[in-house]
Amino acid sequence: MVSRDPIKYKLPLGDTVDLYFLLLRLLTVAGGAMYYFFTGPDYSAHQVFIRFFPFYLFYSGLLYAAIYRWPGAVRSLYLIALVVDMLFIFLLILFVGLFVGSFFVAFYLLVAIHSFYFGLRLGLAAALVASLLYGYAYVVLDGISLIPWADFLVRVAFLFLIAMSLGLLAEREKRARKTVEELNLELSRKNSVLEQAYRHLSIGKLIGEISASINSPCGIMSARSEILTQEAREKGFPSEFIKGLEVIRKYSHQVAQVTKTLSTLSKQKSFEMKSLDLNQLIEENLLLMERGLTERGIKVEMRLAPRLPPIWGDVYELKGMLIHLLSNAMDALPQGGTIEIVTRLGSGDSGSVECTITDNGGGIPEDNLERIFNPFFTTKQDTGGIGLGLSNSLSVMKKHNGIITVKSKPGQGSSFSLSLPAHRS
Repeated sequence: MVSRDPIKYKLPLGDTVDLYFLLLRLLTVAGGAMYYFFTGPDYSAHQVFIRFFPFYLFYSGLLYAAIYRWPGAVRSLYLIALVVDMLFIFLLILFVGLFVGSFFVAFYLLVAIHSFYFGLRLGLAAALVASLLYGYAYVVLDGISLIPWADFLVRVAFLFLIAMSLGLLAEREKRARKTVEELNLELSRKNSVLEQAYRHLSIGKLIGEISASINSPCGIMSARSEILTQEAREKGFPSEFIKGLEVIRKYSHQVAQVTKTLSTLSKQKSFEMKSLDLNQLIEENLLLMERGLTERGIKVEMRLAPRLPPIWGDVYELKGMLIHLLSNAMDALPQGGTIEIVTRLGSGDSGSVECTITDNGGGIPEDNLERIFNPFFTTKQDTGGIGLGLSNSLSVMKKHNGIITVKSKPGQGSSFSLSLPAHRS
């Protein structure tokens, strides 16, 4: 079953013009039949016409049989039909010998409808061919004795005027149609982004509620295991039993830290700046992502500079930004690899603290480097990416008077560098 996007709007212009082509063909056949029946057999043009008309009927039937058989080649078939129709009109004018007759009006009709269907260039080409054929007939049939050359030039000029007018209208219609399609695609994409953002917010709220429910029991387990460990030591319990209690206390504390981090990230709260330890933020986030890193076979190498000065920032926004950068690094290593995290003092007297997150994945194509911080730009459409992570990261760094830069080459991994002002109390 073919799925249809309810948002995507398709202009029916092409189908409508196809119907007009068919209607024109039927009207031509009807007009030919009327011409045949209402002109007497003694009329000279009648004798010539009845030789051409059966051929025209056969050719028209063959044309639409081909369109029905090969609908994808309809434009090519229309071009062939244009050539044949022009030759047919030219032969009628030439062999009927009535240069002052009305057959030449068919040139106008052909140029008009094909200019609108194919555009300005082909319309002008059709007008040129029609004017050459008509000019040849004008010379051969001694048209100058019937129609002044000035009137003949006016007729030819009208061919080009019709081609230019309808050709320009077609070009404008084409641009408008393309704009509508692009706008609807953009609308569809943004609706998809809104849906995913809503799901993310719902998941964030749920995580906050779950983490709050888990945190209290973990706190009780940690406190009780610490008391039991102390009592076990005093009563001389076996060392294996005491070690087991210490393991329970250690991992209940770790679970509490993870749920605390989740709760912090899921809360929707106002922007609050305070003194923060960048190394601690990184360690807390890695604790949260430890299982995912292990499952993907990703090794983390940390070189965190000791005694870094604190930074001044919002813990919620900075943690969210770090998680996104680490998640991007993980996504770049689907088959495993290494992520290196380095913190250091800024060079010189910049008074800044720097952090670099580097992966040895496939890297970022050069064409994408200039666009990765643009809102809604993503290369992860298949995995639900909405293209707001790096844009938000840039926004967070601007709020904190910081700088974020990226270096990457295809096949050589990527490196994101953060520079944040140090907080001097």
